[in-house]
Amino acid sequence: MKALGTVALVLLILLAGGAITSNMLSSDLAIQQTTDPSGDFLTATPDQAVAFILVTGFIIFNVIGAGLTLMIVFWLLNRQVTAVRQESNN
Repeated sequence: MKALGTVALVLLILLAGGAITSNMLSSDLAIQQTTDPSGDFLTATPDQAVAFILVTGFIIFNVIGAGLTLMIVFWLLNRQVTAVRQESNN
């Protein structure tokens, strides 16, 4: 019964999110990039390009840092487990 309530709650949240998204898409919340008919909406301004590069670099730096931190923690834990196993064998 508890699982059914959880599934119903998740479905309710998904339906509410879909309704909100549908409402946002039907309203005029879109940002107009250019009014020039020959303008390309896929072209980024220099400020947008720099911001993209900075954010991408920040994310990559943090992912690598988190990976290195986890690597060091697991290496230290494995070292301790190996030491305890060798001690228990003696």
